[in-house]
Amino acid sequence: MDLKRLSHMVLLSEELHFSRAAKRAHLSQTAFSRSIQSLENDLQLRLFDRGTRSVQLTAAGKQLLIQARDLLRRADNLNVSARFLANAEGGELNFGVGLLAAHSYMQEVLPALRRECPGLRLNVEVDHWQNLLRHLEQERIEFLVGGTGYLQEDPRLQVTRLPPRDTAIYCRSDHPLLAAVPELQASTLLDYPWSAALLDEESLLQVLPLLGLSPDARPPGLLSCNSLPLLRQTLLHSDSLLFTWDGWLQDDLLAGRVVNLLPRLAPGLPAQDYQLHSNVIQLADRTLSPPAQRAVAMIRRVAEQSGV
Repeated sequence: MDLKRLSHMVLLSEELHFSRAAKRAHLSQTAFSRSIQSLENDLQLRLFDRGTRSVQLTAAGKQLLIQARDLLRRADNLNVSARFLANAEGGELNFGVGLLAAHSYMQEVLPALRRECPGLRLNVEVDHWQNLLRHLEQERIEFLVGGTGYLQEDPRLQVTRLPPRDTAIYCRSDHPLLAAVPELQASTLLDYPWSAALLDEESLLQVLPLLGLSPDARPPGLLSCNSLPLLRQTLLHSDSLLFTWDGWLQDDLLAGRVVNLLPRLAPGLPAQDYQLHSNVIQLADRTLSPPAQRAVAMIRRVAEQSGV
């Protein structure tokens, strides 16, 4: 359907005069008349009755005029949406955020994105990155920020690594561990349950060597939970030790409610350098939308500036 010829139809329906309608269309009367006739030929309908002194819409023309106006309005809306989308100021953006990202640099990125793109519809899903990866593969999201565990090389994925974030091992301030000698042995950590946002067998096998512990060693219990408030409550009201990234417990640390155990561990342990990485992960054969490109650029900039 030729939108230009439809617009000529609308102009003629408003003016009911070929000369005036042609002038509004910035065409000669002859060219304008050919446009209307061509439209009628293609539709195989007479849209206008022409008299020597008047032009009137036919019954069929009146019916099609409503749809023509609606189609032109939708085309205008499409152009406006495309301009907003090209400038990352409109449209819809769906992406996923892992827990580390959600409670660190995304707290700066998301408000900034909201300020810069007030017309953009944002759908942000916070979850374990493995779950988000499935949503990415199903193309329910454009990209995700996460992947703190081991990432196997996958040709379907494009992975951009972000700066790492320091981690810590926390306990409550009146924990039995703190009543022991000032310098702790890593083996004593195995006497108490461990908790983390994600603590499966794979992540456990990464943590144990960092503490200088045998890969066969196990604490009496494990808790994996994607709710930071629940992890905090468990930390404050049990003997469980929390393995997590630093920062989100800063208020509790300053108030003396929790203690970072890493400085108390025997010096020289690899855990002193234990860090978590996040990544921006997208499908390798997909071009990100302009809003997604802007969001990813913000995430990388904030992550690099904060040294996360």
